[in-house]
Amino acid sequence: MASDREELLAQLTGFVQERLLSEPDAQGIAPDTPLLEWGILTSINTAQLLTFIRDELGTNVPPTELTGTNFQNLDSITDLLLSLRTPVG
Repeated sequence: MASDREELLAQLTGFVQERLLSEPDAQGIAPDTPLLEWGILTSINTAQLLTFIRDELGTNVPPTELTGTNFQNLDSITDLLLSLRTPVG
């Protein structure tokens, strides 16, 4: 299961670095970089990220999950997506 998480985290990191950072050649972001606090996840960027998650990663994020806690950093987004993928028993 760790490899699924690592792969998902890598895909999210790549998308954010390539598409959402104003300077893609900057030092990049870490899994715990505060995306909201640093202004990386604006409303437009969040919409782009949600489209990427839906179209490329095949996961729909329900509106009830669009919280600051879930989108605080790449780690929290990865955890959210993994929890949404896991069928509830």
